[in-house]
Amino acid sequence: MIPAEAQRPVGVAILGAAHLGHAWAYARALTESPHAVVVGLHDPEPEHTRWIHQDLGVPLAEDPEALLSSPDVDAVLVCSATAEHRAHVELAAAHGKHVLCEKPIATTVEDARAMIAACEAAGVQLHVAFVSRFLPLVARARSAVRDGRLGELIGLVGGNRGRPPLPPAYPGWITDPVAAGGGALIDHSVHVTDVMRHVSGLEVAQVSAECGSLLWDCGVEDVAILSLRFDNGAVGSVDPSWSVPADNPWDYDFFLRLVGTEGALEISDGAEALRVVSTREGGPVGLRDASFAEDADRAMVEAFLASVRAGAIQAPCATAVDGLRALEVALAGYRSSAAGSVAEVG
Repeated sequence: MIPAEAQRPVGVAILGAAHLGHAWAYARALTESPHAVVVGLHDPEPEHTRWIHQDLGVPLAEDPEALLSSPDVDAVLVCSATAEHRAHVELAAAHGKHVLCEKPIATTVEDARAMIAACEAAGVQLHVAFVSRFLPLVARARSAVRDGRLGELIGLVGGNRGRPPLPPAYPGWITDPVAAGGGALIDHSVHVTDVMRHVSGLEVAQVSAECGSLLWDCGVEDVAILSLRFDNGAVGSVDPSWSVPADNPWDYDFFLRLVGTEGALEISDGAEALRVVSTREGGPVGLRDASFAEDADRAMVEAFLASVRAGAIQAPCATAVDGLRALEVALAGYRSSAAGSVAEVG
């Protein structure tokens, strides 16, 4: 905890920037925040660090041990390849630093639990970057459900579809089943199942899933559908597919539909978008949807910084246990798809 009276910014180190777009967005939020100072960035791959260093002026560090040993560092942002999250989180914990880790938390339950144990033993916070929690419409949906305005939830439908993460726009590890843990299913389902848990307070008990490589021949599944049964008997479905074509006006979407015994609601991030036509060279051309909602990346980063300063995780931040629960659902989906049967979560 940083004493409030000190009023000094939180010193943040970045370990890994393999999640290129997310790492750049979080780094921008950190560099523009009055509550943070980015002390340094370590990633041995120059292409991972290039734009953060060039655009934002973040200094590069060759030695992660030296970087985390600095007394100027209070917290660590981990944006490395998913299979590397455990090593980087454990390193941060060993140095007594709080952590914001990119999703999914890990590729295996064993790694996720080891990360949780390391941070608990060190007495440091471990957050997971479930940025969808910070969409204003999600907060309103949660209030409606928790206030009982929909009655008892009986159905939840959500999706987070996107473009395929293919080179040269994305690094190759994202479609490596070992480094990433899989494809579209693990990549995008965790956002939706986390929001479903966050909004409803329910836990997923069973998963029936199908996934396959139908669109892009990228070495991992690019389409998936998960059917869920929650602990109160409610049913749900999640579409995490990389199914967005090149000329679509949006690159990614997020939607959630909730049905209760006394009402229903639907939210979509497209509801907070302005449709524009662009002819700008070097950028998206044609019909585009440009968001005018609050910057969810910035809101998440500020909540993480506030948690570090307060010495406790602040709502609506996602904890490591939240990350573990979403991972367990994704892995149950893979087991279900492989066996052709329902899989228990956990």
